[in-house]
Amino acid sequence: MKIAICIAAAVSAVTVCHALAQQAPLVYSDLVKEARKYEKLEGGERIVSNKVLFHTVRLDLKPFSGGSKDYYVKKADEIGFICQTSSTGFKGGTVVAEVVKHEEGAEGSHFYTLKNCTPATK
Repeated sequence: MKIAICIAAAVSAVTVCHALAQQAPLVYSDLVKEARKYEKLEGGERIVSNKVLFHTVRLDLKPFSGGSKDYYVKKADEIGFICQTSSTGFKGGTVVAEVVKHEEGAEGSHFYTLKNCTPATK
């Protein structure tokens, strides 16, 4: 009986881990939604949701002008992206990367740090 329970638990754990690994990446609108929720929180409540941090996101990054190494998707949203590392010659485009950090900027802006900015394959 104990062996059957152990086997069932192991199979369940493998299934859950497999499902998490296969989860579709977040998209830009998910990050915007979470940023707006964050703005409504006060004081000690202001922590970034685990719905964003350490999750994979698919974005179409555009470089800021003036030689900045930061990126954006839609300037009006005041959400910027910093690449912790990137492929040689990366200048923007579609990436699939892990969000590893969130920083609140001035006047309601946000910056998300991405683990590795490399052009995405289809």
